[in-house]
Amino acid sequence: METHLTFDNRGKQLGILVKERLTTDQNLQLKVVGVLNTVNGGLEYCAKLRKFFGVPKPRARVANTLPKDYFLNLKRKGQVGLGVTYLSGTDDILTGVVAQKQFFFGQTLNPFSLKVKAQADYNTQTQQVDGVGRVQLSKTVYNFTDMQDLRLVLGCKAHIDQKGKITPTPYGRLQENNWSLFFNFQGYWGVRYDL
Repeated sequence: METHLTFDNRGKQLGILVKERLTTDQNLQLKVVGVLNTVNGGLEYCAKLRKFFGVPKPRARVANTLPKDYFLNLKRKGQVGLGVTYLSGTDDILTGVVAQKQFFFGQTLNPFSLKVKAQADYNTQTQQVDGVGRVQLSKTVYNFTDMQDLRLVLGCKAHIDQKGKITPTPYGRLQENNWSLFFNFQGYWGVRYDL
């Protein structure tokens, strides 16, 4: 289970963020993300159960060597998932589909990553469909200093409502080992520390 301390300029309260992802051999995935507020003890969480298609089978490594076609397999990978989502604080169940594709380019040992993701959710209570699209470019700089790696992320998330109105939100993240600074270029920022 991943555990993080998180703080942002909207809530202005320290939270404990936990994530757990369980995946079966048939690519059925349960993902739970929750935030415990350390001030008022409130808990917000999201649970997603999805079946993924198009996930490549992992290849075995022998004696710490990579298969000959390892980097060919890294050039692009994509998957489609169908499932249900439950958000705390509501009685709504969302059914939906998600599709994502990731491309790698640049240096073989340390490539840039371009991730494209689209998601559509149908709310069974309100009978409305919401969509989200995301494009994200990331790069990891290994050995930025003697004791730290650096990861840079720039992206844009677009929410599409029932009427077809698109609301884009550019964002970025700067991560150094355990510390992350994330922001959305519209006044929102937060920090996270990985435990």
